[in-house]
Amino acid sequence: MFSTSGNYLNNAVKRPEFKEKFVEISEELFKGTIDSSKSNLFWDNYLILPVNVKCITQLIQSKSEEDLLDIRQNFKELFVACLDKLDLSEKDLLSSQSEKTRQLNSIALLTVIIRNLYSKKRLTHFNIISILTGLDEADTLFHRLVGVIQKLIQNPTTLSSALQLALVLSAGRDNVNQNGLNGYFMTNDMSIVLFNILVKENVSENDRRDIIMLLGMLSNYNKYESKNPYLSYIKKVKQKNALGDIIRMYTSLFISLRSRYIEINDDEEALSKTFVTYMSRWFSSSAPSAPSEDENAQILSSLPSAQVALMLSLFDLVNTNQHFINMLVTIIDEEKNKVEGTFLTSLLSFASYLFENNRSERTNIYSRLLLTIILRLTEENAVMNYMAKEGTAANVRLCRQRSPTLPLFKSERSLFCVILDDMLLFVRHNIRKKLDLSSYKLALSVIHRILCFLNKHKIRLEYHWIELWPTLTSTLHFTALRLDDIKYREDFNMYISVLISVFNICVTHGESFLKDTKSYDSLYYEIIRASEDFSKLSEHDDCSKQTRTNGVVRNERTQSIMLNEFQNIKLICNHFKPALDEWQVAKNIKFPTPEQVMFVINENYATLELLPLDKLDSYISFNEIPTEMGFFRQVLRVAVIDYLEYYTLSISST
Repeated sequence: MFSTSGNYLNNAVKRPEFKEKFVEISEELFKGTIDSSKSNLFWDNYLILPVNVKCITQLIQSKSEEDLLDIRQNFKELFVACLDKLDLSEKDLLSSQSEKTRQLNSIALLTVIIRNLYSKKRLTHFNIISILTGLDEADTLFHRLVGVIQKLIQNPTTLSSALQLALVLSAGRDNVNQNGLNGYFMTNDMSIVLFNILVKENVSENDRRDIIMLLGMLSNYNKYESKNPYLSYIKKVKQKNALGDIIRMYTSLFISLRSRYIEINDDEEALSKTFVTYMSRWFSSSAPSAPSEDENAQILSSLPSAQVALMLSLFDLVNTNQHFINMLVTIIDEEKNKVEGTFLTSLLSFASYLFENNRSERTNIYSRLLLTIILRLTEENAVMNYMAKEGTAANVRLCRQRSPTLPLFKSERSLFCVILDDMLLFVRHNIRKKLDLSSYKLALSVIHRILCFLNKHKIRLEYHWIELWPTLTSTLHFTALRLDDIKYREDFNMYISVLISVFNICVTHGESFLKDTKSYDSLYYEIIRASEDFSKLSEHDDCSKQTRTNGVVRNERTQSIMLNEFQNIKLICNHFKPALDEWQVAKNIKFPTPEQVMFVINENYATLELLPLDKLDSYISFNEIPTEMGFFRQVLRVAVIDYLEYYTLSISST
């Protein structure tokens, strides 16, 4: 009889741990104990095995940089063996299913090896090349690899994996501009191939996004230093089907990015959720409490998801390709009645959530990028003319996750109103000690562009202007308070110029686009309240002009759009302030109410005389070069880190 006692079980011989064949061979390869060059059969047997990417990741990460260099001969043999499988002819692949398996395994193996080698901080670019190919044969082998990738992405069976390999190869150490391997992508231009794949029906959404990201990375590679074939093609591409698919891809992307914010904090249901939570806690002590505002903020800080990196490519299309703009307007018009929204409404809706939850350096970079994209759209006549047409109003959901919130609208509104609200949200929710002057300049410039268009076309906009004026004067007040800290910063003069330009066009041409006299009166009321701040900034402006006259210029990157004209602002303050003081004395009122101030404004408005100011509705169009070059290099770095993070996680966990 067999014993079932505990002693017998404890004394049982422990069976050896089972290891996959792939793991066994890989461990020997990384020890350098296998003479891998002796037989092609060895590589055939190895590459037929399912790739355990977690094993390869652990093997590379566990070795020092010196140890990896010591076994570079094995790496080179493996690289060449994989490259041979990638480069198999269609005839060889059709005749043997095993060879197709080896090809797919080789792509996966190269992807995980390259990604992990670049993650080793002390391995230089030349170290990695030495490990993979040896320095003598690097040019030949990498040129061949990129040529083979171009072939593989045209095959539906290898498209996805080849795109991942291309992304990893181009990213390098997440710094595209410093990755010399991208030179091989420049000499093997695959722009046409990538755009042709976009229009194929059987291409998945993930593959489309990978293609767009790859194009964005390659088109930004040293684009300021030399001619870039990918950027050149993006500027001139006219393929309607491809451009249409790209626009629809971005529409779904923005909807998806916004949905994550709503999943965490459904701002439109906040009131009902609060009531339900309250009632639940009243009747059940065990009911979970709702997350606090701080807890929600911490969760929201991880957003947006890595897919936001695709905005890198969107900027190049919006900024350089007029065919894309025209196609954009056409598709928006065709799809304006779709329940899920259009490219423009989904972009503006997502923007509001990003702007309200901008609390990190990462989100600040994406906020500034999105502000730049919106600015460029407002500089396009085709886009502005579309928004001015009848029948283009839309009901756009805007973020209400942080106080103070804007009035809630459930009906359709002009898209001009939606853009103004987006800028209003950005200005309100991003005031902080270290004010981002570049982003504020962009937000104010968008407002200025819209006001210029409204004035030119005499469009009276049904908008809550009473929300805009105090937001602008609050920004002015903050600027005046922090003047000594920020007045020498690079973008300060441009920022002040645009801010004052917004006030000036409203004061001088407001009758063209303000809906009623109440909106005008509330503007004057806010200007009078901010008279001390205007005076302080005017004095600084006078001193700055004197400094420039004496030939000393500090931190001025470009000439101001306007000359920071304060004349009409001073006239308003000097006209109404004495009248208000006189009225207060006559009525013996020390602290007048807003209604009483409005009464004084109405009584004295007829005697106000303003100076004519020229070119208030003109502006200098956005120019990426040279002022924004540093920023877009930073965008490229952050976008690549974000997008490649997904592949790093998937590679490490497979």
